[in-house]
Amino acid sequence: MQELPTQTGPWQVEGFLAEGGMARLWRVRHSDGRIGALKVSRSRDPDLLARAAREGRLQAALVHPNIVRALDVIDVDGTPGIVLELVEGGHTLEAELRAGSLPPERLERLVAGLLDGVEAAHRAGVIHRDLKPANVLLEAGAGEVWVPRLCDFGLARPEFEPPDAKMTRAGFILGSAAYMAPEQARDAGSVDARADIWSLGAMLYEMVAGVPAFEGDTLEQVLLRVTRAHYRPLDAVRPGVPARWEVAVEACLHVDPAMRVPDVATLREVWAGRTKWVSEGGGARRRSIPGVASPVVSHPPRSNAETFVAEGEPGPSVPPRAASVPPAPTARGVPRWGWAALVSVAVVGLVVAVWLRMG
Repeated sequence: MQELPTQTGPWQVEGFLAEGGMARLWRVRHSDGRIGALKVSRSRDPDLLARAAREGRLQAALVHPNIVRALDVIDVDGTPGIVLELVEGGHTLEAELRAGSLPPERLERLVAGLLDGVEAAHRAGVIHRDLKPANVLLEAGAGEVWVPRLCDFGLARPEFEPPDAKMTRAGFILGSAAYMAPEQARDAGSVDARADIWSLGAMLYEMVAGVPAFEGDTLEQVLLRVTRAHYRPLDAVRPGVPARWEVAVEACLHVDPAMRVPDVATLREVWAGRTKWVSEGGGARRRSIPGVASPVVSHPPRSNAETFVAEGEPGPSVPPRAASVPPAPTARGVPRWGWAALVSVAVVGLVVAVWLRMG
């Protein structure tokens, strides 16, 4: 394990906290008494180190109660180190969801804080690009209330900054497959805030249903379902959920970014039922609910040659989405003249039957 000097600038290292796939955390104390968590990348890849430095700068500018703030960016033996607020006594949303779906009151509180945090980042022009339950810390609040706080801005980028080729290399997928938007799987460097809207939809689904929206035995299966927006309707997984929750989730999970709710503010209104949202295609509807018109969309099968690549592993690009095929007509979609023709045929048949019986 990497050893750190006991003193780095004004920060004194007090002990090791945790280790993840990309970084290690140490508990540190500032000379003024503040406590923090020092995050140091395990990699020595220049591109990843540059991303770590940018992560610190972006996160330091985000000051909001639902975002873990970066207190400082320091040099640790030539490696960028990010000093974060230390969230003690809490756990991740991922750990919370392992117990299954959340009670409605707790769910509503967590969703409110989650949306507030993402909205604050978007207002500051920052796209997270890796929203998932594991990147939401739950901090103990007053009473038994948990306060959600967004963390890990390692893949974040300024929305209005041209993508940096060094930050998003071709053939690599940046993000977590089960929560990333389809367009992010194809080109992470060109996505906008609507990619985070998709991720929020996947998270809201899991918070309501207790299971992820997109599952599979392999990464390829998960990505295939993501790129087709293929998931079970919420009411099939957790019967009796409020219709407004179903509408909100489906408003996020459209393959076409232009069909999603445009921003977090609108999503909040749809989730609360204060705004109706009409979805057209791309969702998982199996029946209509008030304020929604979302037909099932089928897609032509993909060839076996279409492959995907794992996170951080080089490989071929994700293929473009196949064109949507209109749904088969239903009785609800039969035009008025069609009903008239059917009625006329039925009447003629009845008259002929009576005439034959009388004869």
